Amino acid sequence: MLSPSTNRLLSLVAAGAALPLLGLYGLLMYISTPSPTGGMEPTMTTVCYVALTFLFGGLITVALNFSSQLSRQAKGQITTP
Repeated sequence: MLSPSTNRLLSLVAAGAALPLLGLYGLLMYISTPSPTGGMEPTMTTVCYVALTFLFGGLITVALNFSSQLSRQAKGQITTP
C-alpha cells in the first residue's frame, strides 16, 4: 500500500499522461487528413479517423480512470484489499 502523498503524486502523473496522448492524437489526425497536393484516399482517411479515435479514446479513458482511482485512494475513500 502506498502512502497518501505518493498516491496524490501518481494521480497527477496519470492525469498528466492524457495531455501528450491528446497532442499525439491531434498530430496523427492532422497527418492523415488529405491535402490538395496528395495524401490518403477518403475511405482510408475515415478508417484511420475511426481507428485513432477508438485507440486514443480508450487510452485516455484508462489514464483518467486510474488517476481518479488513485486520488480517491489518497483521500481514504476506497481501500485496497
